[in-house]
Amino acid sequence: MVETILPPSAAARTRRDIAATGRLNKVLSHLSDIFPDTEIELLRKLITDHEGASQLYAIVEMLLSSPSLVATRKRALHGRIQDWERFRSNEYKTAVENVLKSHYRGLHKSTINNVLSQYNHSFTHSLRTLSEIASQRSTSWTVFKLFSRNKRKDTIDSLAEGIYGFEPRSWIGNTGSFELDAELTELDRPRLEHLELLDRDTASKLNTEEYLSNGQLIECECCFGDYAFEDLACCNDAHFFCRTCLENAVKEGLYGQGDLRSNAAVKCISASASPSCNRPISNSVLRAALPQQLYAEFERVQVAEYLTRNIATDGLVLCPFCGYGEHTPSAASPPKLSFSVFTIPCLVYRAGPFSLVVLLILALMAGLIYSLCAVLEQILPQHYYTKTVEHINFWIDSHTDYIARAVFHKRHGTTFCCKNPECGRVSCTECGKEFLPFHKCYEQEEDRLRIYVERAMANAVKRTCPECHVSFIKSEGCNKLVCVCGYAMCYVCRKDIHKEGYQHFCEHFRHIPGSPCTECDKCDLYKTEDETIAIERAAKEAEAEFVRTSGMPPGLDTSSRRLGPSGAIDFSQPSAISLILRKYLVTIFDVLIAD
Repeated sequence: MVETILPPSAAARTRRDIAATGRLNKVLSHLSDIFPDTEIELLRKLITDHEGASQLYAIVEMLLSSPSLVATRKRALHGRIQDWERFRSNEYKTAVENVLKSHYRGLHKSTINNVLSQYNHSFTHSLRTLSEIASQRSTSWTVFKLFSRNKRKDTIDSLAEGIYGFEPRSWIGNTGSFELDAELTELDRPRLEHLELLDRDTASKLNTEEYLSNGQLIECECCFGDYAFEDLACCNDAHFFCRTCLENAVKEGLYGQGDLRSNAAVKCISASASPSCNRPISNSVLRAALPQQLYAEFERVQVAEYLTRNIATDGLVLCPFCGYGEHTPSAASPPKLSFSVFTIPCLVYRAGPFSLVVLLILALMAGLIYSLCAVLEQILPQHYYTKTVEHINFWIDSHTDYIARAVFHKRHGTTFCCKNPECGRVSCTECGKEFLPFHKCYEQEEDRLRIYVERAMANAVKRTCPECHVSFIKSEGCNKLVCVCGYAMCYVCRKDIHKEGYQHFCEHFRHIPGSPCTECDKCDLYKTEDETIAIERAAKEAEAEFVRTSGMPPGLDTSSRRLGPSGAIDFSQPSAISLILRKYLVTIFDVLIAD
């Protein structure tokens, strides 16, 4: 490849141009993270129109205040920016314009400029569209064609003739832009690969003819054909078979009735081995013998099979979208405390002098718990002592797990970036969903739980007529309710009292009004149970039923959630002092726990 050498002044302008383009693309990336569904063309236009130090802030404010604009300009790929959609340097734009105008001399400059503007001056996309336009015009007949020469049509007959009638190799190194040169090199890659394939086929034929003339062909132990040594593969016991048989065996194992998806090891396929050989074929042999795409699929199956067997391995994190996995530090691993001469100064610096008092209190609590367990072991029966120790261990483990997870998230965060080039998506290690701006873990699960509990809370206070299905709530009056359809029911026990009437209710005299009746168990005519107690009981029962039927994600904690209308029901909401103490303990143990 010919390297373009620029004079010092031009090189300085190029560096400034690249730096300015990089800043624009950085702003574009930030906006794409905040608005992952908004069209990139709209974001580029807003960045171009808004300049200044508060450029990003002004664009975000405008988009947040115009939800209709954001909703109507959707992009095809959620949260991703393709390379051709980013800002291009002026050097690249000028080079693309010159190359295309030089190649398509029969097209108007306005046509070329419109296409370039449509595709953000992308050479590849513009070349495709201009080729179609030129092809359409070349097929239309005009009277001027009677007096003009036949021009070369912009069609592709073979890879050697170029892309859409354009030969990239004739322009590489002569465009004046290293970006365009790299793009042209990539466009010329299919032609080079095609030539390489032709050379390989020619060399293989010559090699086979030489083996045949010398009588040195080797028999395949699967199909029993004769092949050159370079066209064969072998297992670990040196049983030879041709590459075609090996390729067919791998395809059958992956896509047919084979067992490669459950056992990611290719066994020997020799049909003449005695006794039969079950030795595996090494990955290096498979990589050299199989086509690239087939071997990539085989590798993917191998990785998936390994991850399936080791899914419970501590520290193994998987991408939920493509199956890519990595071994990373795990919050589930037991924390290890480390002390040194710098521990106390670092602790005082990061958590304050009061941290030493907290550590002393924790040490005294540990000693007190140990002494309490020793005393209980002497005075309690074995059964009660075991239950007591289990409850104490559960309480300690729950708080230790909370602190360990909090320290881990403080150090490593909760995001996992997939290194698979075909994926590259960022996921949340807590809930397994894609990590996008304003991400909230288990948002859908929380909404389902909230709706389920609130429905149960509403059913606890409202009454529904079984005849016409009208729901209502009593605000005053007695407990005999008559629906508009004529159905009569008791507000307390919800039974049909159409025949009983007021005989359903207690009629005994009580010395203290509102006290329970000692002579019968009938419902009171005016007294009802406290609705707050009924709501709390219904909410807790609904949450327990939801967890029992639907399951609760391991990272979803409802202990600090307020459910119900306006957060009326509090599920063990931690106090402000408890929250401050937790945060303080996380800071302390962030110093003590070894990374």
